[in-house]
Amino acid sequence: MSDDKKQCPECGETFENVFEATDHLLEEDEEFDPALILPNGYRLMIGSLLRCMYRYAHEPEKIEKITQDTYMTLFTAETNADSIVDIIQEAIVRSSMVGIDEELKSILDDGK
Repeated sequence: MSDDKKQCPECGETFENVFEATDHLLEEDEEFDPALILPNGYRLMIGSLLRCMYRYAHEPEKIEKITQDTYMTLFTAETNADSIVDIIQEAIVRSSMVGIDEELKSILDDGK
């Protein structure tokens, strides 16, 4: 893949971003989501984190929140492993809810 064009060397298809380009190279049932293994054995899914940050690149308030949540999760995993499960679950619920308002608005607008 060329960095400039994000074009597949095999078929010539071009892509908006590197995430689409790498997804194109994977088999249909494959997923690429690299992780960093933390000293206590927890995994930071860095691939998912980068995709999320890219998706909200033009919304600084969301990037700020994602960055702070990630940092606090890393800190808690390192210093207070007993409470990390609760923090991770809360972060997952919050991140799942981030796009729900936009999706609901889109659905309602389409119905008008």
